[in-house]
Amino acid sequence: MRSAIAAALVASLILSTGPVRAQAQPVDPYGDDPAPTKQKQKRKKPKPDPDRGAGQAPVDPYGDAPAPAPDPAPERGRGDGAPKDPYADAAEPAGAPPAPASTVKRRRLDVASVQGLLAVQSLDGWLLYDRAGQNPIAHQLVAPVGTPARAWFYYIPQDGEPTALVHQSEAQSFAHLAGTRVTYAGYRDLGKALKALLGAGKGAAKAKGKGKGKSKRLAIAMEYSPGGAVPSISRVDAGTVELVTGLGVSVKSSEGLVQFTKALWGPEGRVQHHIAVHHITELRKDALAWLARQVAEGKAVTELDVQQRIVRGMAVRGVDGPPPVVAAGEHTADPYYVPTAARARAIGKGDLVLVSLAARTASEDGIYAAATWVAYVGDVVPQRMASAFEVVALARDEAIALITDRTKRRRAVRGADVDQAARGFIAKANLGERFVHRTGHALDSDLQGVAADLDDYEVKDARTLVVGSGFTIGPGVYFDGEYGVRAEVSAYLAQTGLEVTTPKQEQIEALLAR
Repeated sequence: MRSAIAAALVASLILSTGPVRAQAQPVDPYGDDPAPTKQKQKRKKPKPDPDRGAGQAPVDPYGDAPAPAPDPAPERGRGDGAPKDPYADAAEPAGAPPAPASTVKRRRLDVASVQGLLAVQSLDGWLLYDRAGQNPIAHQLVAPVGTPARAWFYYIPQDGEPTALVHQSEAQSFAHLAGTRVTYAGYRDLGKALKALLGAGKGAAKAKGKGKGKSKRLAIAMEYSPGGAVPSISRVDAGTVELVTGLGVSVKSSEGLVQFTKALWGPEGRVQHHIAVHHITELRKDALAWLARQVAEGKAVTELDVQQRIVRGMAVRGVDGPPPVVAAGEHTADPYYVPTAARARAIGKGDLVLVSLAARTASEDGIYAAATWVAYVGDVVPQRMASAFEVVALARDEAIALITDRTKRRRAVRGADVDQAARGFIAKANLGERFVHRTGHALDSDLQGVAADLDDYEVKDARTLVVGSGFTIGPGVYFDGEYGVRAEVSAYLAQTGLEVTTPKQEQIEALLAR
Protein backbone atom coordinates (compact mmCIF):
# COMPACT_ATOMS: atom_id res chain seq x y z
CA MET A 1 0.00 0.00 0.00
CA ARG A 2 1.18 3.53 -0.64
CA SER A 3 2.49 5.32 2.41
CA ALA A 4 1.46 8.74 3.66
CA ILE A 5 4.93 9.92 2.66
CA ALA A 6 4.18 9.07 -0.99
CA ALA A 7 0.91 10.96 -0.81
CA ALA A 8 2.65 14.01 0.68
CA LEU A 9 5.24 13.88 -2.09
CA VAL A 10 2.49 13.83 -4.71
CA ALA A 11 0.74 16.77 -3.04
CA SER A 12 3.97 18.76 -3.09
CA LEU A 13 4.41 17.99 -6.79
CA ILE A 14 1.06 19.58 -7.55
CA LEU A 15 2.15 22.85 -5.97
CA SER A 16 5.46 23.02 -7.83
CA THR A 17 5.83 24.99 -11.04
CA GLY A 18 9.00 23.70 -12.72
CA PRO A 19 8.56 22.07 -16.17
CA VAL A 20 8.59 18.32 -16.60
CA ARG A 21 10.00 17.05 -19.87
CA ALA A 22 8.10 14.04 -21.10
CA GLN A 23 9.83 11.31 -23.04
CA ALA A 24 9.32 11.14 -26.74
CA GLN A 25 6.87 8.51 -27.95
CA PRO A 26 8.74 5.31 -28.90
CA VAL A 27 8.70 4.31 -32.53
CA ASP A 28 6.02 1.73 -33.31
CA PRO A 29 7.48 -0.72 -35.88
CA TYR A 30 4.00 -1.72 -36.98
CA GLY A 31 2.42 1.76 -37.02
CA ASP A 32 1.64 4.04 -39.94
CA ASP A 33 4.57 5.59 -41.83
CA PRO A 34 5.07 9.17 -40.65
CA ALA A 35 4.65 11.99 -43.12
CA PRO A 36 8.00 12.85 -44.75
CA THR A 37 9.77 15.89 -43.35
CA LYS A 38 11.82 18.40 -45.34
CA GLN A 39 15.01 16.78 -44.11
CA LYS A 40 13.91 13.40 -45.44
CA GLN A 41 13.01 14.90 -48.79
CA LYS A 42 16.63 16.02 -49.28
CA ARG A 43 17.97 12.54 -48.81
CA LYS A 44 18.90 10.49 -51.86
CA LYS A 45 15.86 8.60 -53.03
CA PRO A 46 16.24 4.83 -53.15
CA LYS A 47 16.01 3.10 -56.47
CA PRO A 48 12.42 2.18 -57.27
CA ASP A 49 11.41 -1.46 -57.08
CA PRO A 50 10.22 -2.37 -60.59
CA ASP A 51 7.86 -4.94 -59.09
CA ARG A 52 6.06 -2.41 -56.91
CA GLY A 53 6.00 0.77 -58.96
CA ALA A 54 7.81 4.00 -58.19
CA GLY A 55 6.77 6.90 -56.02
CA GLN A 56 3.58 5.43 -54.55
CA ALA A 57 2.45 7.17 -51.37
CA PRO A 58 1.46 4.94 -48.41
CA VAL A 59 -2.27 4.31 -48.17
CA ASP A 60 -3.97 5.81 -45.11
CA PRO A 61 -6.63 3.24 -44.14
CA TYR A 62 -8.57 5.83 -42.13
CA GLY A 63 -8.26 8.83 -44.43
CA ASP A 64 -11.02 10.52 -46.41
CA ALA A 65 -11.60 8.74 -49.74
CA PRO A 66 -7.98 8.48 -50.93
CA ALA A 67 -7.36 8.31 -54.64
CA PRO A 68 -7.09 4.69 -55.80
CA ALA A 69 -3.56 3.41 -56.27
CA PRO A 70 -2.52 2.40 -59.80
CA ASP A 71 -3.31 -1.19 -60.67
CA PRO A 72 -0.24 -3.41 -60.43
CA ALA A 73 1.00 -5.41 -63.36
CA PRO A 74 -1.28 -8.43 -63.79
CA GLU A 75 1.61 -10.83 -64.19
CA ARG A 76 3.00 -9.91 -60.79
CA GLY A 77 -0.14 -10.94 -58.87
CA ARG A 78 0.45 -8.29 -56.23
CA GLY A 79 -3.23 -7.48 -55.53
CA ASP A 80 -4.61 -3.97 -55.23
CA GLY A 81 -2.16 -2.83 -52.54
CA ALA A 82 -4.91 -2.04 -50.00
CA PRO A 83 -3.97 -2.76 -46.36
CA LYS A 84 -5.43 -5.98 -44.95
CA ASP A 85 -6.78 -6.36 -41.43
CA PRO A 86 -5.44 -9.66 -39.98
CA TYR A 87 -8.48 -9.91 -37.72
CA ALA A 88 -11.13 -9.40 -40.42
CA ASP A 89 -13.53 -12.24 -41.23
CA ALA A 90 -12.22 -13.87 -44.39
CA ALA A 91 -15.78 -14.60 -45.48
CA GLU A 92 -16.69 -10.91 -45.57
CA PRO A 93 -16.25 -9.12 -48.90
CA ALA A 94 -13.76 -6.29 -48.94
CA GLY A 95 -15.25 -3.07 -47.62
CA ALA A 96 -18.28 -4.72 -46.02
CA PRO A 97 -19.27 -3.02 -42.75
CA PRO A 98 -18.84 -5.12 -39.60
CA ALA A 99 -21.90 -6.54 -37.91
CA PRO A 100 -22.76 -4.29 -34.94
CA ALA A 101 -21.79 -6.03 -31.72
CA SER A 102 -25.07 -4.97 -30.14
CA THR A 103 -26.94 -7.37 -32.45
CA VAL A 104 -24.94 -10.42 -31.39
CA LYS A 105 -26.66 -12.72 -28.89
CA ARG A 106 -24.66 -14.76 -26.42
CA ARG A 107 -26.00 -18.32 -25.95
CA ARG A 108 -24.09 -19.16 -22.80
CA LEU A 109 -26.84 -20.08 -20.31
CA ASP A 110 -25.92 -23.48 -18.86
CA VAL A 111 -29.01 -24.76 -17.02
CA ALA A 112 -27.12 -27.38 -14.99
CA SER A 113 -24.64 -24.77 -13.77
CA VAL A 114 -27.43 -22.36 -12.90
CA GLN A 115 -29.20 -25.04 -10.86
CA GLY A 116 -25.97 -25.65 -8.94
CA LEU A 117 -25.74 -21.94 -8.19
CA LEU A 118 -29.37 -21.91 -7.04
CA ALA A 119 -28.62 -24.68 -4.54
CA VAL A 120 -25.55 -22.89 -3.21
CA GLN A 121 -27.48 -19.62 -2.80
CA SER A 122 -30.56 -21.30 -1.25
CA LEU A 123 -32.84 -20.14 -4.06
CA ASP A 124 -35.76 -22.19 -5.38
CA GLY A 125 -35.52 -20.85 -8.90
CA TRP A 126 -34.56 -18.08 -11.29
CA LEU A 127 -37.38 -16.32 -13.12
CA LEU A 128 -35.98 -14.52 -16.15
CA TYR A 129 -38.41 -11.98 -17.57
CA ASP A 130 -38.45 -9.46 -20.38
CA ARG A 131 -40.84 -7.35 -22.40
CA ALA A 132 -39.66 -5.54 -25.53
CA GLY A 133 -36.02 -5.60 -24.43
CA GLN A 134 -36.40 -3.79 -21.11
CA ASN A 135 -34.29 -6.47 -19.38
CA PRO A 136 -31.08 -6.83 -21.43
CA ILE A 137 -29.69 -9.37 -18.96
CA ALA A 138 -32.55 -11.81 -19.53
CA HIS A 139 -32.60 -11.05 -23.25
CA GLN A 140 -28.92 -11.89 -23.71
CA LEU A 141 -28.96 -15.00 -21.53
CA VAL A 142 -32.12 -16.51 -23.05
CA ALA A 143 -31.32 -15.13 -26.51
CA PRO A 144 -34.75 -15.37 -28.18
CA VAL A 145 -34.73 -15.40 -31.96
CA GLY A 146 -35.84 -12.10 -33.43
CA THR A 147 -37.20 -9.30 -31.26
CA PRO A 148 -40.24 -10.51 -29.30
CA ALA A 149 -42.23 -7.56 -27.97
CA ARG A 150 -44.64 -9.32 -25.60
CA ALA A 151 -43.97 -10.43 -22.05
CA TRP A 152 -42.13 -13.73 -21.64
CA PHE A 153 -40.77 -15.71 -18.69
CA TYR A 154 -38.14 -18.43 -18.48
CA TYR A 155 -38.20 -20.25 -15.15
CA ILE A 156 -35.25 -22.38 -14.07
CA PRO A 157 -36.10 -24.32 -10.89
CA GLN A 158 -33.46 -25.67 -8.55
CA ASP A 159 -34.62 -29.15 -9.53
CA GLY A 160 -36.29 -30.30 -12.72
CA GLU A 161 -36.67 -28.91 -16.22
CA PRO A 162 -36.95 -25.20 -16.99
CA THR A 163 -40.14 -23.81 -18.50
CA ALA A 164 -40.67 -20.97 -20.95
CA LEU A 165 -43.95 -19.03 -20.70
CA VAL A 166 -44.37 -17.05 -23.92
CA HIS A 167 -47.06 -15.47 -26.07
CA GLN A 168 -48.51 -17.87 -28.60
CA SER A 169 -47.66 -15.59 -31.53
CA GLU A 170 -43.98 -15.53 -30.56
CA ALA A 171 -43.51 -19.15 -29.51
CA GLN A 172 -41.03 -19.91 -32.29
CA SER A 173 -38.64 -17.31 -30.93
CA PHE A 174 -38.06 -19.62 -27.96
CA ALA A 175 -37.97 -22.99 -29.72
CA HIS A 176 -34.23 -23.42 -29.04
CA LEU A 177 -34.56 -23.30 -25.25
CA ALA A 178 -34.05 -26.33 -23.02
CA GLY A 179 -37.13 -27.60 -21.17
CA THR A 180 -40.83 -27.24 -21.85
CA ARG A 181 -42.75 -24.37 -23.42
CA VAL A 182 -46.13 -23.00 -22.35
CA THR A 183 -48.01 -20.35 -24.31
CA TYR A 184 -50.61 -17.78 -23.34
CA ALA A 185 -53.04 -15.82 -25.51
CA GLY A 186 -53.79 -12.64 -23.57
CA TYR A 187 -53.64 -10.94 -20.20
CA ARG A 188 -56.48 -13.12 -18.87
CA ASP A 189 -54.32 -16.19 -19.46
CA LEU A 190 -50.98 -14.76 -18.38
CA GLY A 191 -51.71 -14.47 -14.68
CA LYS A 192 -53.13 -18.00 -14.47
CA ALA A 193 -50.26 -19.47 -16.45
CA LEU A 194 -47.67 -17.71 -14.30
CA LYS A 195 -49.37 -18.93 -11.13
CA ALA A 196 -49.34 -22.49 -12.43
CA LEU A 197 -45.69 -22.12 -13.46
CA LEU A 198 -44.53 -21.02 -10.01
CA GLY A 199 -46.97 -23.27 -8.19
CA ALA A 200 -45.26 -26.32 -9.69
CA GLY A 201 -42.38 -25.84 -7.26
CA LYS A 202 -44.41 -25.47 -4.08
CA GLY A 203 -44.29 -29.15 -3.24
CA ALA A 204 -40.52 -29.10 -3.06
CA ALA A 205 -40.64 -25.88 -1.07
CA LYS A 206 -43.04 -27.41 1.43
CA ALA A 207 -40.80 -30.42 1.94
CA LYS A 208 -37.95 -28.08 2.86
CA GLY A 209 -40.08 -26.02 5.23
CA LYS A 210 -39.41 -26.22 8.94
CA GLY A 211 -42.00 -27.28 11.46
CA LYS A 212 -45.08 -29.46 11.19
CA GLY A 213 -46.25 -29.35 7.61
CA LYS A 214 -45.39 -25.67 7.29
CA SER A 215 -44.43 -24.50 3.83
CA LYS A 216 -42.19 -21.56 3.12
CA ARG A 217 -42.59 -19.00 0.39
CA LEU A 218 -40.69 -19.78 -2.77
CA ALA A 219 -37.49 -17.75 -2.98
CA ILE A 220 -37.25 -16.72 -6.62
CA ALA A 221 -34.41 -14.68 -8.12
CA MET A 222 -35.20 -11.89 -10.57
CA GLU A 223 -33.29 -8.92 -11.98
CA TYR A 224 -34.27 -6.82 -9.00
CA SER A 225 -32.18 -4.79 -6.56
CA PRO A 226 -33.67 -3.81 -3.17
CA GLY A 227 -33.99 -0.05 -3.10
CA GLY A 228 -32.38 0.15 -6.53
CA ALA A 229 -28.99 -0.17 -4.80
CA VAL A 230 -27.37 -1.80 -7.85
CA PRO A 231 -28.84 -0.11 -10.95
CA SER A 232 -27.18 -2.51 -13.40
CA ILE A 233 -29.23 -5.37 -11.88
CA SER A 234 -32.49 -3.44 -11.35
CA ARG A 235 -34.17 -4.35 -14.67
CA VAL A 236 -37.61 -5.77 -13.80
CA ASP A 237 -40.29 -3.12 -13.34
CA ALA A 238 -42.06 -2.73 -9.99
CA GLY A 239 -45.40 -3.85 -11.40
CA THR A 240 -44.03 -7.22 -12.51
CA VAL A 241 -42.32 -7.73 -9.14
CA GLU A 242 -45.69 -7.02 -7.50
CA LEU A 243 -47.38 -9.53 -9.83
CA VAL A 244 -44.93 -12.26 -8.83
CA THR A 245 -44.94 -11.53 -5.10
CA GLY A 246 -48.74 -11.48 -5.25
CA LEU A 247 -48.59 -15.17 -6.12
CA GLY A 248 -47.06 -15.97 -2.74
CA VAL A 249 -43.45 -15.81 -3.94
CA SER A 250 -40.53 -14.05 -2.29
CA VAL A 251 -38.46 -12.16 -4.88
CA LYS A 252 -34.71 -12.01 -4.29
CA SER A 253 -31.99 -10.29 -6.29
CA SER A 254 -30.33 -12.35 -9.02
CA GLU A 255 -27.08 -10.38 -8.70
CA GLY A 256 -25.08 -13.45 -7.66
CA LEU A 257 -26.46 -15.57 -10.49
CA VAL A 258 -25.81 -12.85 -13.02
CA GLN A 259 -22.18 -12.48 -11.92
CA PHE A 260 -21.55 -16.18 -12.54
CA THR A 261 -23.34 -16.36 -15.89
CA LYS A 262 -23.41 -13.26 -18.10
CA ALA A 263 -20.46 -11.55 -16.42
CA LEU A 264 -17.94 -14.37 -16.89
CA TRP A 265 -15.77 -13.95 -19.98
CA GLY A 266 -14.90 -17.58 -20.65
CA PRO A 267 -11.80 -18.71 -22.61
CA GLU A 268 -13.00 -17.45 -26.00
CA GLY A 269 -14.20 -14.21 -24.43
CA ARG A 270 -10.69 -13.57 -23.13
CA VAL A 271 -9.28 -14.10 -26.61
CA GLN A 272 -11.80 -11.71 -28.14
CA HIS A 273 -11.10 -9.14 -25.42
CA HIS A 274 -7.38 -9.14 -26.21
CA ILE A 275 -8.14 -8.74 -29.91
CA ALA A 276 -10.24 -5.69 -29.02
CA VAL A 277 -7.37 -4.40 -26.85
CA HIS A 278 -5.03 -4.63 -29.83
CA HIS A 279 -7.41 -2.68 -32.03
CA ILE A 280 -8.17 0.16 -29.63
CA THR A 281 -4.46 0.51 -28.82
CA GLU A 282 -3.52 0.80 -32.49
CA LEU A 283 -6.41 3.18 -33.15
CA ARG A 284 -5.26 5.43 -30.32
CA LYS A 285 -1.65 5.41 -31.54
CA ASP A 286 -2.74 6.23 -35.08
CA ALA A 287 -5.08 9.05 -34.00
CA LEU A 288 -2.49 10.81 -31.84
CA ALA A 289 0.29 10.38 -34.43
CA TRP A 290 -2.01 11.83 -37.10
CA LEU A 291 -2.96 14.72 -34.80
CA ALA A 292 0.71 15.47 -34.17
CA ARG A 293 1.43 15.52 -37.92
CA GLN A 294 -1.50 17.81 -38.64
CA VAL A 295 -0.42 20.31 -36.00
CA ALA A 296 3.27 20.14 -36.95
CA GLU A 297 2.38 20.85 -40.58
CA GLY A 298 0.15 23.78 -39.61
CA LYS A 299 -3.05 22.12 -40.77
CA ALA A 300 -6.39 22.80 -39.08
CA VAL A 301 -7.72 19.91 -37.00
CA THR A 302 -10.64 19.63 -34.57
CA GLU A 303 -11.77 17.19 -31.91
CA LEU A 304 -14.38 15.89 -34.33
CA ASP A 305 -11.75 15.28 -37.02
CA VAL A 306 -9.78 13.06 -34.66
CA GLN A 307 -12.90 11.28 -33.43
CA GLN A 308 -14.12 10.53 -36.95
CA ARG A 309 -10.72 9.19 -37.92
CA ILE A 310 -11.06 6.72 -35.03
CA VAL A 311 -14.63 5.86 -36.05
CA ARG A 312 -13.46 5.08 -39.60
CA GLY A 313 -10.65 3.00 -38.17
CA MET A 314 -13.11 1.00 -36.06
CA ALA A 315 -15.12 0.21 -39.18
CA VAL A 316 -12.00 -0.86 -41.08
CA ARG A 317 -10.93 -3.13 -38.24
CA GLY A 318 -14.37 -4.63 -37.72
CA VAL A 319 -14.92 -3.57 -34.10
CA ASP A 320 -17.98 -1.93 -32.64
CA GLY A 321 -18.37 0.53 -29.80
CA PRO A 322 -19.73 3.91 -28.73
CA PRO A 323 -18.39 7.14 -30.25
CA PRO A 324 -14.95 7.70 -28.72
CA VAL A 325 -14.27 10.60 -26.41
CA VAL A 326 -11.84 13.10 -27.94
CA ALA A 327 -11.58 16.18 -25.76
CA ALA A 328 -9.12 19.06 -25.89
CA GLY A 329 -8.38 22.00 -23.62
CA GLU A 330 -11.21 22.89 -21.26
CA HIS A 331 -13.35 20.08 -22.66
CA THR A 332 -11.10 17.55 -20.91
CA ALA A 333 -12.65 18.79 -17.65
CA ASP A 334 -15.92 17.11 -18.69
CA PRO A 335 -15.54 13.34 -18.00
CA TYR A 336 -18.28 12.44 -20.48
CA TYR A 337 -17.66 14.94 -23.25
CA VAL A 338 -18.17 13.67 -26.81
CA PRO A 339 -17.50 16.08 -29.69
CA THR A 340 -20.21 17.00 -32.16
CA ALA A 341 -20.22 19.23 -35.23
CA ALA A 342 -21.87 21.98 -33.18
CA ARG A 343 -19.40 22.10 -30.31
CA ALA A 344 -16.09 20.58 -31.45
CA ARG A 345 -13.15 22.89 -30.84
CA ALA A 346 -9.92 23.25 -32.78
CA ILE A 347 -6.82 21.54 -31.41
CA GLY A 348 -3.52 23.34 -31.45
CA LYS A 349 -0.18 23.66 -29.72
CA GLY A 350 -0.47 23.96 -25.96
CA ASP A 351 -3.67 21.90 -25.71
CA LEU A 352 -4.16 18.91 -23.46
CA VAL A 353 -5.96 16.08 -25.30
CA LEU A 354 -7.85 13.16 -23.76
CA VAL A 355 -8.84 10.14 -25.87
CA SER A 356 -11.10 7.47 -24.41
CA LEU A 357 -11.86 4.36 -26.50
CA ALA A 358 -14.07 1.31 -25.98
CA ALA A 359 -14.79 -1.46 -28.47
CA ARG A 360 -15.50 -5.18 -28.91
CA THR A 361 -15.36 -7.58 -31.80
CA ALA A 362 -18.50 -8.74 -33.59
CA SER A 363 -17.99 -12.29 -32.33
CA GLU A 364 -20.79 -13.73 -30.18
CA ASP A 365 -18.10 -14.06 -27.49
CA GLY A 366 -16.91 -10.47 -27.94
CA ILE A 367 -15.88 -8.74 -24.70
CA TYR A 368 -15.37 -4.99 -24.46
CA ALA A 369 -11.98 -3.39 -23.96
CA ALA A 370 -11.75 0.20 -22.74
CA ALA A 371 -8.88 2.58 -22.10
CA THR A 372 -8.11 6.28 -21.79
CA TRP A 373 -4.94 8.10 -22.86
CA VAL A 374 -3.85 11.68 -22.15
CA ALA A 375 -1.53 13.65 -24.43
CA TYR A 376 -0.18 17.19 -24.71
CA VAL A 377 0.27 19.03 -28.00
CA GLY A 378 3.78 20.27 -27.31
CA ASP A 379 7.19 19.06 -26.28
CA VAL A 380 7.10 19.92 -22.55
CA VAL A 381 4.08 19.02 -20.39
CA PRO A 382 3.10 21.80 -17.96
CA GLN A 383 3.94 20.85 -14.36
CA ARG A 384 0.41 21.22 -13.00
CA MET A 385 -0.96 18.80 -15.60
CA ALA A 386 1.90 16.35 -15.17
CA SER A 387 1.48 16.34 -11.39
CA ALA A 388 -2.29 15.88 -11.56
CA PHE A 389 -1.82 12.92 -13.88
CA GLU A 390 0.78 11.43 -11.55
CA VAL A 391 -1.81 11.50 -8.76
CA VAL A 392 -4.46 9.60 -10.76
CA ALA A 393 -1.90 7.13 -12.11
CA LEU A 394 -0.74 6.37 -8.56
CA ALA A 395 -4.38 6.07 -7.43
CA ARG A 396 -4.96 3.58 -10.25
CA ASP A 397 -1.92 1.63 -9.09
CA GLU A 398 -3.22 1.75 -5.52
CA ALA A 399 -6.44 0.08 -6.69
CA ILE A 400 -4.45 -2.53 -8.62
CA ALA A 401 -2.28 -3.22 -5.56
CA LEU A 402 -5.32 -3.74 -3.32
CA ILE A 403 -6.91 -6.26 -5.69
CA THR A 404 -3.60 -8.05 -6.20
CA ASP A 405 -2.89 -8.26 -2.47
CA ARG A 406 -6.37 -9.47 -1.53
CA THR A 407 -6.52 -12.14 -4.23
CA LYS A 408 -3.00 -13.37 -3.44
CA ARG A 409 -4.13 -13.93 0.16
CA ARG A 410 -7.40 -15.47 -1.07
CA ARG A 411 -9.46 -12.74 0.53
CA ALA A 412 -12.62 -11.35 -1.03
CA VAL A 413 -12.49 -7.82 -2.37
CA ARG A 414 -15.61 -5.76 -2.92
CA GLY A 415 -16.04 -3.21 -5.67
CA ALA A 416 -16.59 -0.53 -3.02
CA ASP A 417 -13.27 -1.45 -1.35
CA VAL A 418 -11.33 -0.74 -4.54
CA ASP A 419 -13.07 2.60 -5.05
CA GLN A 420 -12.26 3.58 -1.46
CA ALA A 421 -8.57 2.79 -1.99
CA ALA A 422 -8.26 4.96 -5.12
CA ARG A 423 -10.46 7.74 -3.72
CA GLY A 424 -8.56 7.80 -0.45
CA PHE A 425 -5.21 8.23 -2.21
CA ILE A 426 -6.53 11.14 -4.28
CA ALA A 427 -8.02 12.73 -1.16
CA LYS A 428 -4.57 12.68 0.49
CA ALA A 429 -3.33 14.80 -2.41
CA ASN A 430 -6.10 17.33 -1.61
CA LEU A 431 -7.92 16.53 -4.84
CA GLY A 432 -10.77 14.44 -3.47
CA GLU A 433 -13.44 16.91 -4.54
CA ARG A 434 -12.09 16.75 -8.11
CA PHE A 435 -12.76 13.00 -8.42
CA VAL A 436 -16.40 13.08 -9.52
CA HIS A 437 -17.12 9.54 -10.77
CA ARG A 438 -16.59 5.94 -9.72
CA THR A 439 -13.19 4.28 -10.08
CA GLY A 440 -14.35 1.70 -12.61
CA HIS A 441 -17.15 -0.40 -14.05
CA ALA A 442 -17.65 -4.02 -15.05
CA LEU A 443 -16.86 -5.17 -18.60
CA ASP A 444 -18.49 -8.04 -20.47
CA SER A 445 -20.41 -8.27 -23.75
CA ASP A 446 -21.75 -4.84 -22.75
CA LEU A 447 -19.53 -1.86 -22.05
CA GLN A 448 -21.38 -1.28 -18.79
CA GLY A 449 -21.21 -4.85 -17.55
CA VAL A 450 -23.28 -6.56 -14.88
CA ALA A 451 -20.57 -7.72 -12.45
CA ALA A 452 -19.35 -5.64 -9.53
CA ASP A 453 -18.45 -2.03 -10.30
CA LEU A 454 -15.56 -0.31 -8.51
CA ASP A 455 -17.90 2.12 -6.84
CA ASP A 456 -18.46 3.60 -3.41
CA TYR A 457 -19.39 7.02 -4.79
CA GLU A 458 -22.29 6.86 -7.24
CA VAL A 459 -23.63 3.74 -5.49
CA LYS A 460 -22.18 1.49 -2.81
CA ASP A 461 -21.41 -1.70 -4.69
CA ALA A 462 -20.86 -4.30 -1.97
CA ARG A 463 -20.62 -7.16 -4.47
CA THR A 464 -17.41 -9.17 -4.49
CA LEU A 465 -15.17 -9.20 -7.55
CA VAL A 466 -15.57 -12.60 -9.20
CA VAL A 467 -12.77 -14.64 -10.75
CA GLY A 468 -13.39 -14.84 -14.49
CA SER A 469 -14.85 -11.34 -14.80
CA GLY A 470 -13.34 -8.03 -15.85
CA PHE A 471 -13.65 -4.30 -15.25
CA THR A 472 -12.05 -0.92 -15.86
CA ILE A 473 -9.85 0.90 -13.36
CA GLY A 474 -9.86 4.60 -14.19
CA PRO A 475 -9.67 7.32 -11.53
CA GLY A 476 -9.57 10.92 -12.72
CA VAL A 477 -9.52 14.51 -11.51
CA TYR A 478 -11.18 17.46 -13.26
CA PHE A 479 -10.76 21.21 -12.92
CA ASP A 480 -13.89 22.97 -14.22
CA GLY A 481 -13.24 25.19 -17.20
CA GLU A 482 -9.53 24.28 -17.29
CA TYR A 483 -8.53 20.65 -17.81
CA GLY A 484 -8.98 17.09 -16.60
CA VAL A 485 -6.94 13.88 -16.59
CA ARG A 486 -7.83 10.20 -16.23
CA ALA A 487 -5.72 7.03 -16.02
CA GLU A 488 -7.96 4.19 -17.22
CA VAL A 489 -7.09 0.60 -18.02
CA SER A 490 -9.02 -2.64 -18.54
CA ALA A 491 -8.36 -5.58 -16.21
CA TYR A 492 -9.31 -9.24 -15.80
CA LEU A 493 -9.43 -11.22 -12.55
CA ALA A 494 -7.90 -14.60 -13.33
CA GLN A 495 -7.39 -17.53 -10.99
CA THR A 496 -3.72 -16.59 -10.83
CA GLY A 497 -4.46 -12.96 -9.96
CA LEU A 498 -5.24 -9.62 -11.57
CA GLU A 499 -4.23 -9.04 -15.20
CA VAL A 500 -4.10 -5.50 -16.58
CA THR A 501 -4.94 -6.04 -20.24
CA THR A 502 -4.44 -2.58 -21.79
CA PRO A 503 -1.28 -0.42 -21.82
CA LYS A 504 -0.78 1.42 -18.52
CA GLN A 505 0.08 5.07 -19.07
CA GLU A 506 2.63 6.41 -16.57
CA GLN A 507 2.90 10.03 -17.73
CA ILE A 508 1.24 12.40 -20.16
CA GLU A 509 2.48 11.84 -23.70
CA ALA A 510 4.13 14.88 -25.28
CA LEU A 511 3.13 14.68 -28.94
CA LEU A 512 5.74 17.10 -30.26
CA ALA A 513 8.70 15.92 -28.16
CA ARG A 514 11.85 15.51 -30.24
